[in-house]
Amino acid sequence: MADPVTITAIITGLVGAFTAYTEYKAAVATAAAKQEPPPTKSAAAAQGEQAAPIIQDGIARHGDAKEQTTLQLFVDDPATYQEAFEKVLARVAERAQPFAQQLQTLAQQANIQIGGVQGTVNVAGQGKI
Repeated sequence: MADPVTITAIITGLVGAFTAYTEYKAAVATAAAKQEPPPTKSAAAAQGEQAAPIIQDGIARHGDAKEQTTLQLFVDDPATYQEAFEKVLARVAERAQPFAQQLQTLAQQANIQIGGVQGTVNVAGQGKI
């Protein structure tokens, strides 16, 4: 199992992707109601589409009634319930180590960034690093 900082970063990334997917589904429904073409799915929404069923199944199997309710509230209104859902997901992952491992594997498979800084430095002329 990952250390608490890493699992928190994993959960934040997964919930962010899940949020993007939930918002994408709402935008698709709105476009359909207006008889407009659906919006393009972002990379984050695609990651969320992959993560959502696994997270929902894990909460259904390992979460209590209140945690399952928080999941549903999050799905209905991610902007309002995102922070609460992150806490719920962390609690469930702490209690159910196999689920926590599944979340870590999911984050790796979905290529969800879990921290760190990446970048490129270009040095020209007499520059030194």
